[in-house]
Amino acid sequence: MSNSSSLPSSSSASASSSFPPITPAPGDVQKFLEACRDGHLISFNGMFDINPEILLSTTPLRNNCLHIAAMLNYDDFIQGVYSKFNAYPRALSLFSGTNVDGETPLITALMAANDGFASSIITLCTQHGSNFEQGSFKLFNRMLLKVDRRGENALHHALRNGFIDIALELLTKEQRLSEQVINTGESPMFMAARKGYETVVQELLRIETSAHCGTISGSALHAAVRFDNTAIVNILLEKVPKLAECQDAMGMTPLQRAINHNNLEMVDILLNSNPKLAYIRNEKTTDTPFIMAAENGFVPIAKLIMKICPDAAYTPNKDGHSALHVAIKNEKSDFVNYILREPLLQRLINQADNTGSLPLHRAAEVCDPKLIRSLLTDEIDRHDQTAVNVGSYTAVHNVTVQTALSKTLKWIESFTLLSHLNPAGLRQFSKTRAKNSIKKKAIEEIKSRTEKYTSNTSLVAALLATITFAAAFTLPGGPTSDGYPLFASNRAFQAFLISDTIAMCCSLTVAFLCILTTWEDMDFLLNYRNTMRVLMWCAYEATGIAFGTGLYTVLMPHHNTVALPILVLCVILPPISILITYWHLLMLRLRLGSLYDGDLVTYI
Repeated sequence: MSNSSSLPSSSSASASSSFPPITPAPGDVQKFLEACRDGHLISFNGMFDINPEILLSTTPLRNNCLHIAAMLNYDDFIQGVYSKFNAYPRALSLFSGTNVDGETPLITALMAANDGFASSIITLCTQHGSNFEQGSFKLFNRMLLKVDRRGENALHHALRNGFIDIALELLTKEQRLSEQVINTGESPMFMAARKGYETVVQELLRIETSAHCGTISGSALHAAVRFDNTAIVNILLEKVPKLAECQDAMGMTPLQRAINHNNLEMVDILLNSNPKLAYIRNEKTTDTPFIMAAENGFVPIAKLIMKICPDAAYTPNKDGHSALHVAIKNEKSDFVNYILREPLLQRLINQADNTGSLPLHRAAEVCDPKLIRSLLTDEIDRHDQTAVNVGSYTAVHNVTVQTALSKTLKWIESFTLLSHLNPAGLRQFSKTRAKNSIKKKAIEEIKSRTEKYTSNTSLVAALLATITFAAAFTLPGGPTSDGYPLFASNRAFQAFLISDTIAMCCSLTVAFLCILTTWEDMDFLLNYRNTMRVLMWCAYEATGIAFGTGLYTVLMPHHNTVALPILVLCVILPPISILITYWHLLMLRLRLGSLYDGDLVTYI
């Protein structure tokens, strides 16, 4: 491929000016575009000499010869097109020509990551700047300022593709590139800050008219904070400190963004540059930075805010919720414990919201026993445990009305802890009302739950009955020649027979009882479920013993080191599974101690 081409002869130039332009034939246009695609500069020059108008030919998407060369990185076409200027002045229009997407050849080269081609265009236009002037306006600058259908100029594309040197060169040629904002609201400075291009940010800051805006109405500082570019953050805070107080479309300042991302280092930088940021509320939620830290449970960030701005933690949001309210609502127990331990935050413990609800009321609403226990056991004299809100309701009422959770252990524990704060008479009234509420909910659900329980239980019962029935006729060791069991006198074998019989009888009984689920009497169904549960556990335990004793009978005479562990494992496995099943209930009894009321668990 030739790297240069000679200028057309003077006769060609005079011929082109003596005769009117000739529209190229479609076939010639196709051949010309194919020569551009294949990089055949000789064919390109020859077809131009025949008809200069062919130079302006485009594809259906309005890509001219320079667009095609830019896509394929044919650098020599740049000089080839420029050399046609003397013979055909309109050749220079190709450099600023746009396709259907509004892309110039320079933008096309940058999008194709052909930075060499893009640099060649900039260099050529700079070296021959006088030829690119049209009146008082430079064609080169007009080319640079053109944007594609997305609103992106050459600077945007250079930054997007990581061509920092080209970006800096473009800014020296045309500073107005720094003012253009793409359709998504992203300015060149926002993009440079997002990608961590420190030198580009510094160059943009030297231009007073540079745009700082970004997506969702954010600023370049938002981008630098979000993507953890600390060097750029420090530069922007020094040069444009007002950006620290700007809020994006979600009402968040750069500090609040840093808190959301749990970036302790960034929070430290921003607060030390401007402590006032700790007092700025989110325009949408009215949350302060300290409340945002409470919402996410970020204790280290809260400690840093308290160190720099101690009183910033006292400001509530529009609903009157303090940081303690919010931490409890989001069940951030570590943050709650931090507030309870911090002397400067003790005023939040009894600080009511707009409805008069204390943090204890909110803890009752979420039914979190850990939070309630923390609030009640932390120097109990400081807490207003009998406080009422605007509806004259105590925290006990708030937990009582959480009917969706009334059949859970955490609700029972929460209710028990809070109801104990009431006087004896009121405590009994609250318990009676709670029991009635749970019983009512149980009546509404017991039929469907019993049917589901029965379908699963009957399947397991039938399976156990089948296994134990088959095991009874597949005796360990087999029968003698007289048909008598070989190990009939062995105690382990006798235990096998007894446990196998118990397992089969219990399983058959459960399978039969499943027929009775059509009854709708509340007390019967409760008793039915309890009976089924006991019989199934008996069948399960007996099946395990039967399996263990059966293997023990066969293995013990010759493999006693294996037989004994198998027997022990089969015997203890059912009790262990029962312990695991009721572990949470046992722990609840231990935690509540004398406060435990078994009646509340009956309908669970």
